[in-house]
Amino acid sequence: MTRKNRKQIFKNLSLARIIPNLATLSALLVGFTQVRFALNKQWEYAVIAVIAAAFLDATDGRLARLFNSCSRFGAELDSLSDFAVFGLCPAVVMYLYSLSHLNRLGWAAAVFFAACMGLRLARFNTCDIENIKTPLSGKFFTGVPAPAGAILALFPIILFNAFGYKFFKSPYLCAMDITIAGLLCISKFPTPSIKKFHIRKKQYLPFMLCVILMIVLGFVYTWKALSLFVLMYIFSIFVCSMRTKRALNNDKEPAH
Repeated sequence: MTRKNRKQIFKNLSLARIIPNLATLSALLVGFTQVRFALNKQWEYAVIAVIAAAFLDATDGRLARLFNSCSRFGAELDSLSDFAVFGLCPAVVMYLYSLSHLNRLGWAAAVFFAACMGLRLARFNTCDIENIKTPLSGKFFTGVPAPAGAILALFPIILFNAFGYKFFKSPYLCAMDITIAGLLCISKFPTPSIKKFHIRKKQYLPFMLCVILMIVLGFVYTWKALSLFVLMYIFSIFVCSMRTKRALNNDKEPAH
């Protein structure tokens, strides 16, 4: 490579273009640490690592738009990071947590989840590149997004930390949970998108009070509150499905 070509590559490189990618790499490093915690049987820290990675994953896109530094490189890096952090690592964590007791069946369940996450991200990238839109694209996600899918896969660990019952360590329960989580990732169910969530002015104060209450409960009853949040998210999937089905049926009805 000539000196002129090197100058051309690094000509427009600025700190603003690097910051979003650093956030993505931070999510990758933090999220990958969940495997280390799992090897040490520190299951609660493995879940916390995924939640921290999800928070960082949510900020990199916003930082890219804030600094006007969106690029194809950043999008591909983000996708690869999501697959590792929310696909491969949770599968390994759940295998070490309980699925290993099922031997080949447990490994198959872990691999199935990782494969579903890869398919989900590939579909997302294809729709983004080819600008494929669906009637629900502007309001909901199609299928469970990667961070939520990882948390659903780790749900038995959350429940065990919340209530302490050995039932939540059952390999059959964990295999069923991670399989359902994988299917939800590749499904076409409409799932809630925070970006498209709007609040009316009259509802602003009650909403803020509810958020404050949830934060307080999160600090006082961390794992039980987190279990409740996950259950609320699962319930929201059914609500979104019912709402969108009703909306699509209304659109199909002929006007009188």
